[in-house]
Amino acid sequence: MEQKKQHDQLTQEKTSAAHAALQLVKDGMVLGLGSGSTVKIFMKLLAEKVKREGIKVYIVSSSYDTSILAATLGLIEVSLNSFTPDLSIDGADTVFPDKSLIKGGGGCLLREKLVNYYAREYVIIVDHTKLRAKLDGPLTVPIEVHPMSYSQVVKALRETFNAESSLRVFSEKKLGPAITDNGGFLLDATLKWSGDMRILEEKLKSLPGVLETGIFAIKKPSKIFVGRGESYTVIE
Repeated sequence: MEQKKQHDQLTQEKTSAAHAALQLVKDGMVLGLGSGSTVKIFMKLLAEKVKREGIKVYIVSSSYDTSILAATLGLIEVSLNSFTPDLSIDGADTVFPDKSLIKGGGGCLLREKLVNYYAREYVIIVDHTKLRAKLDGPLTVPIEVHPMSYSQVVKALRETFNAESSLRVFSEKKLGPAITDNGGFLLDATLKWSGDMRILEEKLKSLPGVLETGIFAIKKPSKIFVGRGESYTVIE
């Protein structure tokens, strides 16, 4: 019972944050969409807004999962190669006070970074549990790597960052490593870092075989909407 109550509370907070971001959507916009449970809530609200107000928006998706839901909801998808998103909306796994993020729990970090970083602006929607008061202690960072190099990347992470890394595997129904939408493998690296997160993002990306890192710090969101009960706060 307590677990269900907590789940319902977090769903309400995600919905509050999604409603806040929905206010930024204007007719004719090209919207980048991230992935995950909070973005799914936003997408359902967006589809309702499109039908209710008769507006037209176009979406650039960050994952097959998002694309499938968009098609189900009747949202029009366009390519990042053809359109630059006016605004991108995404969730996050961890939010630090300087607005740097850790993302990639769902394995969509590479495409999410492409959509968010190429968008003219991006905002984040989260429940309050994703906030971290300060940058201290170990960080767990998802990293997408090329399949032929994952063991070398594990070694490089240990030598360069004293990081312990594990290859993410499917837990049910499919054996073997989790495969991203891009055909990459996922490492979950635990390391200590107390400096500028932009430097860590750059250093991780410099390792041969690393396709993308779950640290989003070089380009930070313009706003972070944090659901709190039936309301929300904004970090700008």
